[in-house]
Amino acid sequence: MTQAELIDLDLVDKVVAHIPTDKWDQVRQAVVERIIDNMPGQIIEKITGSYDDFDQAEQTLNNFYVNETNELIVDAFRLLGVEDTIYLLDSLQLTEDVPESDPASVSELQREGAEDN
Repeated sequence: MTQAELIDLDLVDKVVAHIPTDKWDQVRQAVVERIIDNMPGQIIEKITGSYDDFDQAEQTLNNFYVNETNELIVDAFRLLGVEDTIYLLDSLQLTEDVPESDPASVSELQREGAEDN
């Protein structure tokens, strides 16, 4: 098993649990866009039939991940890396209503993710 295949599922669960239900559309859109931005043209072609149909690739992945929240985060960790995924989520400012003392804050998740790398 390679390091890329080792995903901390406890960290995935913490990230998923920390994202408010009403923010998943925003999360899915941002993560899918980042995945597509980093995706080789050959993979986009396999998804869409066209080497550069980024809009169709995004739509396809957004549809795929609609009810696959854990899978979205697992795939983001694999494809983007744990640290980049958590930084992306943090940039969305999803947890502004979470008290500073909440140990499950995204900043805490960033530290955990960085320690795992």
